[in-house]
Amino acid sequence: MAPTTEKKAKGIFDSVLKDIKPTPNDVKEMTASVNLLMDKLAAITGKGVELKVAGSIAKGTYLKGDADVDIFMLFKKGTSKQHLEKKAIEYGKKLITAKSDYYRIKYAEHPYIRVYLNSIKVNADLVPATKISDPEELATTVDRTPFHTKFILSNMTEKQKDDTRVLKALLKAHNIYGAEVKISGFSGYLCELLIHHFGSLHNLLRYMSRAQDYVILFPKDRTEGDIGYTKRFHTNFIVIDPVDKNRNVAAGVSQESLSRFVIISKKFMTNPSIEFFNKGKANAQAGKTLSSFIKESALDVHALVVKTDDKSEDVVWPQLRKAANIISNRATQLGFRIYLHSETINKNEGIIVFVTPKEQIGSRIIKGPKANLGDAPLRFIEAHRKAIGFLAEGDTINAMEKSEYKTFSDLLAEVSKGRQVLIKNGASVKGAKVFLNEKIPAKYSSIIYADLSKKLRI
Repeated sequence: MAPTTEKKAKGIFDSVLKDIKPTPNDVKEMTASVNLLMDKLAAITGKGVELKVAGSIAKGTYLKGDADVDIFMLFKKGTSKQHLEKKAIEYGKKLITAKSDYYRIKYAEHPYIRVYLNSIKVNADLVPATKISDPEELATTVDRTPFHTKFILSNMTEKQKDDTRVLKALLKAHNIYGAEVKISGFSGYLCELLIHHFGSLHNLLRYMSRAQDYVILFPKDRTEGDIGYTKRFHTNFIVIDPVDKNRNVAAGVSQESLSRFVIISKKFMTNPSIEFFNKGKANAQAGKTLSSFIKESALDVHALVVKTDDKSEDVVWPQLRKAANIISNRATQLGFRIYLHSETINKNEGIIVFVTPKEQIGSRIIKGPKANLGDAPLRFIEAHRKAIGFLAEGDTINAMEKSEYKTFSDLLAEVSKGRQVLIKNGASVKGAKVFLNEKIPAKYSSIIYADLSKKLRI
């Protein structure tokens, strides 16, 4: 980046920071609310549980109006997980004393409670954990979190904390901030480690704009090479946790989110602009509708709507993602092309969307074994004896078979009857409603398009 361009980028970062950094008065008010919450909770838990504030508010990297308050309830070592869960939820419920306050049960490795205390102007996650003196003594994965807070407070400058805020704003604008399944993006802690590793946001964007096949960031005392890490963690994006060398902090980042960040970095480093931080203006699909997208793209949009009852979104999102992947893989096996699929939730319904070409399939080619591979070719021919015919493509024998379904809609109709796709421990799609293009009800169309437009934007 040329000096003038680098100066322009710095000006943009400074401008964004003014809008997203909490003012001294914001910090004062939030601190007072958190302290009041801590006092209330301490009175409920007694001396047997140690309380610690964690999350972005404790580390000083939170965004204005978006404080991430995590309060860890540390129980003595050896306490069972069942007891941790039960007592944490019990304590959290006792905080609900005003009519405007309420709570929600959330799920990670184990259930925890999120309290919405409008009476004292603070929302917080109350997370049960075990009090340990060393990360190697982990009883649950969340036990390491207090060590994360300690590491960031000990190793990041105020300037780097501000750069972390700007990075979060950039990722939020492109819908890749957040480790939850529905986003599969960059967690707050990952953002902090990336800025810590590279020293600044500018250095991080420059590195990502030049990223090759894999990104591996490791502690200085690493004991193996790049290939060793990729084999161990089965991914090409690895950021080793300085608190736990056996943990990849970037494990929850999907390949799609990583690719988006790489492209965003390339574009920004080529031509820095405040538009990268503006959600509305950055969206090239803004102002359009699902019907206009269908007309312009000449594609089919299929919606599979399933009942989710009163299940927590933390449970539903992984199930929808799993169901969508299984259906997509099965469709591909049958010869259909899936351009993209997405999942979203509308109240007590899950919506899985597939975008496909307008096509009918009369037959498909099934790849077989090499002709010289012993008895394999004969077994293949016998297994596909009802095939239209067999083709020799180079040294491989393939079968041409009549398609089971002419259209993708035909397949989804069978899926909704509980056939073709077996989804173990996933969202039940039996009885799901199937809609195509203009038949998609208005109450779903805007939600579907909003989700699709995020995927169509980089």
